[in-house]
Amino acid sequence: MRIQVLAPDMFRIRMCERDDFPETALVRYGIVRFPAHETPCTMTEDDDAVTIRTEKIVLRADRSSGQVTISYPHHRLSINPVFSDTTKELGAEITLAPDERFYGLGDESRETIMKRGRTTRIRPTKEKTRSPVPFVMSSLGWGLFICTTLQHDVDLGCTDPDKLSFILPESQLDFVWFAGNGYPQLLDQYTSLTGRPTLLPIWAYGLTFICNQQSNAREAIEDVLKFRHEGIPCDMVGLELNWMEKQYDRSTSKNWHPQRFFIPNWSSKGQHTFIGTLEGMGFKLSLWLCCDYDLSVYEELRLRQERLPETGTEQDDDGTGDDDRLVQAEAWYEHLKKFVDQGVKSFKLSESNIGHLYPDRQWGNGMMTHEMELLYPVLLSKQMHDGFREQTGLRPMIYSAESFVGIQQYAALFKGGIDQQGEQRTLIAILNDSLSGLHHVANEMNIHSPESIHFGFFQSWCKVNSWAYWRHPCLLESHLRDIFKKYAKLRYRLIPYIYSAAHTAALTGMPMIRAMPLVYSHDPDLANHLTQYMFGGDFLVAAFTNRVNLPAGEWIDYWSGQRHRGSQELECDLPEYVGGPLFLRAGAIVPMWPEMDYIGQKSVARMSLHVYPYGFSEYTLYEDDGTSFGYLTGAVATTSYTCDSKEGQTVVRVGRRVGQYSGMPAKRSYDLFVYTNKKPSRVTVNEEEYKEAGKARKATASLHWFYDRLSGCVQLHIEESAAERVQIELTHGSEPSRGRTGAIRGKSDAPARKETERTSHTAGEKEPSLGSHGGEKHLEIGLERGDWDKTRSALERLLKERTGQARDEDDIHAYYLYLSGLLVRFMKSKDWAMKDVLDANYEQFLRLQTMTSREESRLLLFQAAEQVTAYSRNARNSSMHPLVQRLTGMVNEGMKEQFFTLSDAAERLHVNASHLSRLFKQETGVSFSDYVLEKKMTYAKQLMQSGGKVAEVAASTGFRDTGHFIRVYRKYWGLRRGD
Repeated sequence: MRIQVLAPDMFRIRMCERDDFPETALVRYGIVRFPAHETPCTMTEDDDAVTIRTEKIVLRADRSSGQVTISYPHHRLSINPVFSDTTKELGAEITLAPDERFYGLGDESRETIMKRGRTTRIRPTKEKTRSPVPFVMSSLGWGLFICTTLQHDVDLGCTDPDKLSFILPESQLDFVWFAGNGYPQLLDQYTSLTGRPTLLPIWAYGLTFICNQQSNAREAIEDVLKFRHEGIPCDMVGLELNWMEKQYDRSTSKNWHPQRFFIPNWSSKGQHTFIGTLEGMGFKLSLWLCCDYDLSVYEELRLRQERLPETGTEQDDDGTGDDDRLVQAEAWYEHLKKFVDQGVKSFKLSESNIGHLYPDRQWGNGMMTHEMELLYPVLLSKQMHDGFREQTGLRPMIYSAESFVGIQQYAALFKGGIDQQGEQRTLIAILNDSLSGLHHVANEMNIHSPESIHFGFFQSWCKVNSWAYWRHPCLLESHLRDIFKKYAKLRYRLIPYIYSAAHTAALTGMPMIRAMPLVYSHDPDLANHLTQYMFGGDFLVAAFTNRVNLPAGEWIDYWSGQRHRGSQELECDLPEYVGGPLFLRAGAIVPMWPEMDYIGQKSVARMSLHVYPYGFSEYTLYEDDGTSFGYLTGAVATTSYTCDSKEGQTVVRVGRRVGQYSGMPAKRSYDLFVYTNKKPSRVTVNEEEYKEAGKARKATASLHWFYDRLSGCVQLHIEESAAERVQIELTHGSEPSRGRTGAIRGKSDAPARKETERTSHTAGEKEPSLGSHGGEKHLEIGLERGDWDKTRSALERLLKERTGQARDEDDIHAYYLYLSGLLVRFMKSKDWAMKDVLDANYEQFLRLQTMTSREESRLLLFQAAEQVTAYSRNARNSSMHPLVQRLTGMVNEGMKEQFFTLSDAAERLHVNASHLSRLFKQETGVSFSDYVLEKKMTYAKQLMQSGGKVAEVAASTGFRDTGHFIRVYRKYWGLRRGD
């Protein structure tokens, strides 16, 4: 056994029947790279064991049994070696905790992302396993990476529920064990060894379109012209196998098809070629490739060349001298240089099938096919990536159908065609890949389904593949074409957000597509969630469902703008122009570009910045030249944005750009959008007050701001400051208006309605202290939470404190009125109709000002507060659709409208009446007409009991015929004539 300390929380453990410990091909070819520096540790030995201590971990290896016991923060586990005397195979077993969960292992299952209880086959099978990865993460804060190219199985509590086990078909075992604080840190550690995800050229994050495989040059140009004429943004166009003279040409002598893609030898590059024509319209060209070339020979040759300066001679490892195959080897990429020189920017790598084509082949490095099959797609992507980089100095866009450990540092992945058992299985495959260090993964978008369009555009990169069909968005019927166009434009506006997430992945290994347990590991409801994921840090995407499980916090429906409390499952009523739910985390700061047909078409010196205030939040924008490898040496600019939303004030800070890159805009300005849902009373930029602009001049007004009431958004334009950050302050508070009687006395600075986050205290959060402002905060917290005990306690404390300081009864009465005003303001902040909330107490509550009895005022105030609290509690617990909530509010406000019909309501709400009727019945359990009748009869009864005359009550409830009203009233309340 050999134990290497790679980091204070990372150990490499190897076992071998020999003592030379030969390196695996993953390490030999530089795909897996272990740190060269030594990690400080202490080692003690005795007759029984060797103990290694770092600042984080204690590892004890038993001399006789080989058992390794690891103690790390809050946990301890044992690794027991497994050895077969007959087969000479080596493996290991790890004892599992009862509730331990596991994630990773790549796209080996399209049924689950939680792998406890499964046996995973680390071997390529086209039908089931496209990207197996021998890496798992435990919910108890440890990870395991088996460093091998050999095919094997990993049993995660399937055979024995209490054990994780694996065994390799050779007499050597090589694995890495590491600890981390959560799944993101474990992914960070794993990708620090196997390679960070490569940063694709920025245009690769736009849309890729693959032409029909029978297309010729003219038809390919016609395909891209359709995008430009329709105004659908797109950046890359791909050709399938028939671009080659010989179909499925796996050789190194391939050429363009002489009829389909004729390029004269005497003038093979330039604007006049079909490739130049594509470039002129902003398109990059991709070519499909297949390969069975012996890639191992070139890898061995490069190793020989690297060793030559040290030894002065070229020798085989066994000392036999030069091998003719190595001396004469040609790099696979060499024959592709001519196509790149002509303008090709990307290559699609399809299945090699070497396991089926050459099951017993011995390769140039001495390995057999069963050892090379997993490694092969990684070597192919590596040589393609490195070859393109050496030739051009630019980032290539290489995308592969097959993958294995480390491929993320060279290529993107695609999941092939639509899964026959449903696209949700493809989503699960992508989630599994994202939990296994594989970052850039996309499926083939089914453009004939709004749900698939929705899913397809919210991936790390996105593509449409016509293949043998006519999957072209411009050929869709108008409704689907509009949906596709809307999503495409949104994605292109989100490119700075998407590209920053790609930078984050390149720095930390944190993927853009984040399965829910990766971010919310402590939420058991999300432990195996298969229909939603985080897209970057702030967008939550649900696919192939209209239900979404909102995590803790507050969330904003991107399509409607409505805010929702987290920790609930929500059924979404989707607009007809979208294909799935999309939410923003409250507090999000989202940079956007202007609309464009392709990336690079327009200057991005002026951007828009969309801010959704909620407590304190921050965001970092990453920018570089988009095409070179300069980002690896620090040619990156970052911009920091923060938003701090407190009581009555929102402060947005825009930092200056830090860093430099080629082509960086000299100046930067922003169209700022702050979604406050409340018009501010004052807006300042670096302490200079801006003036409110009218709607007509909002787009061009300088030193002005505009409030859009429909979206609840404050809009203004700001310029970047080279010397300091720009600070924008929005003041929301204002003094309460005084009644004509001057009844409000004492407090003239009642606090403005707080932002939602101020009333969303979580467990362990310190609540405000009591007192004038503290008591009012407790009151609002009680109302917001629907907590009657807290509401009542706050009211009693406030009244006790105030009445003790009162000079006379007028002063006390004024304070009752002031407290009633707090209830009114809370109801108004929620857009609740007072009649609906206070019900039978509504009329009496309005007469509170005329009451003289302290006891009577107190009783009514507490009754009203209890009703508001109960209404709030019901609203929090209700999943009633926003349209239905608005409709019920309209009914309560419009009781006197005799001809208030569902059609009238649908017209006001801009929705279909039939849809609204079905939605109302589904949400309330009663028909709209029955609901209206119930409300009218309840209101009529209140009026009758308060002494109203029959004719007046009939008119007040929308009945022109008093006789008809009497008949309806008696029938509804079960009264007989004379009652």
